[in-house]
Amino acid sequence: MVSFAQDKKENTFSAKIEIKEISAVKAVVIKLSIPSSEIGPKMGELYGKLYGYLSQQKIQPAGAPFAVYYQFDPKGNTTFETGVPVNTSVNNDGDILYKEFPAMKVATTLYTGSYEKIGPTYEALEKFIKEKNLQPAGVSWEVYLTDPSTVKDPNLNQTVIYFPLK
Repeated sequence: MVSFAQDKKENTFSAKIEIKEISAVKAVVIKLSIPSSEIGPKMGELYGKLYGYLSQQKIQPAGAPFAVYYQFDPKGNTTFETGVPVNTSVNNDGDILYKEFPAMKVATTLYTGSYEKIGPTYEALEKFIKEKNLQPAGVSWEVYLTDPSTVKDPNLNQTVIYFPLK
């Protein structure tokens, strides 16, 4: 375990990075590729669609919403899946797909702060993985513990970040 810290005056983070196993996840997801500048507003729309579908199907979410980032280019497009965990398999419906993610070993940390300033936490995770000679095994995940529509101060947003490992 390694801790990284940044000056509190700059929307700080203090990241305790851990290696752990996470359980398999059943989820409904929507995958999309859009300009990176449009991610925030589009995510709200996609989560609304996913939660609306689950409500229509009378299925309760089984955990916090998440996003899996397949490609990220801050000046170009980002390809990602928004997802909501469920406890049961669900029929596909248009762009809403049922997916099962396997259990996996991850390097993980909790980030608290605005989404726009999450970059240094990703850098700390990447540095940790390199220093520990760990092998990445997939793309990063973000699990959103707070809802930005109800948490009015973006500096209080809480996001768990996972980097899958071999």
